[in-house]
Amino acid sequence: MLAPPVPEMSMETEHGGHEEESAMLPCVAFASEHGYKFFSLAHMRMLNSADVRPMPPVLGRRLVPSPYGGMVLATDVCYRHPCHLVDPFTSSRAPLPDLPIPFSEKEPVGCLSDEPRLRCARVTDDGLAWDWSRRGVMVARGDTAFFCEHSGERWMPVHQSKLGSPMTVNYRGGLFFVLELRTLKTTIIDAGTLQARTKIPAPPGFGDVDYAYLAPSTDDAILLVHRAGDSDGVVFTKAYRARHRDSQRPPRWRPVLDIGDRAVFVDGAHGFTVTADPTGAKANRAYVILAHQLTHPCGRLAVAYDVGFTDLTRPERMGRLNLNTGEVEPMWGRPHWIIPWNESGRR
Repeated sequence: MLAPPVPEMSMETEHGGHEEESAMLPCVAFASEHGYKFFSLAHMRMLNSADVRPMPPVLGRRLVPSPYGGMVLATDVCYRHPCHLVDPFTSSRAPLPDLPIPFSEKEPVGCLSDEPRLRCARVTDDGLAWDWSRRGVMVARGDTAFFCEHSGERWMPVHQSKLGSPMTVNYRGGLFFVLELRTLKTTIIDAGTLQARTKIPAPPGFGDVDYAYLAPSTDDAILLVHRAGDSDGVVFTKAYRARHRDSQRPPRWRPVLDIGDRAVFVDGAHGFTVTADPTGAKANRAYVILAHQLTHPCGRLAVAYDVGFTDLTRPERMGRLNLNTGEVEPMWGRPHWIIPWNESGRR
């Protein structure tokens, strides 16, 4: 079992002020017929049994890591079985209650024809999103975000999105960041009180959007947006930044081409920033996991994962790290970023 969690405190009390960004590179985590695998960007190799505990493959089991802290949410694709948290680096587990039913499956959801909308919500396959704090776990399903304390027995609704929008959930620095993908509205929720601390409205005139990625930090947040009709084959076409802490004005998204001495990592579930380093991530770059479709002569389908990167000033120019991650069958689900607990400095 996982160690009992430490009660959540205010951001200032818990962390003693501002947090510093880590320069630690993440791992690419993905399921396969040989179990859950990790490719370390820091060591540029696949991790082996000396680095991680074996997680046997289970068809129909969804595995979605949190980027910080090495924790993975495991649940059944059809939500018929209880879910749990598992640490693949220690093999410790903690049970969670059955996933809750969102409000959108209990009552009608309003729809306005003139509302901007996300045409292709790039979240997990069925809209599941989650992250965790020292106090508990926040899960978004459909239009509803729920919270359950560690060792708790029930989910409590804490946020409902507008117009039935799916969401992403990120935790950072004592705060949960909930991005509504259909409206691009962000609600920042205090992890201790579970009350909304502030909200960031959508960028002005954003129109229809194919997908969006939110990468929060303790002081600000980065939003990468791919507008509908813009170039295919790029991660984003517009980058925004909003300061949510120590600001005398309500936070607002502002276009940005430079995020300073940082890099941003995004996948279909989470986003985060790291400090740039000459031997690690390069400044002002966005990194994303790529999946290359492969077809063998016998007709068998497979995917090979790689990492692409692009500069915020030239998003149309994509480079690749050319990783050797091997091949996996596509039925095992999507890859994600993860940083082990002892390297992430979970905050």
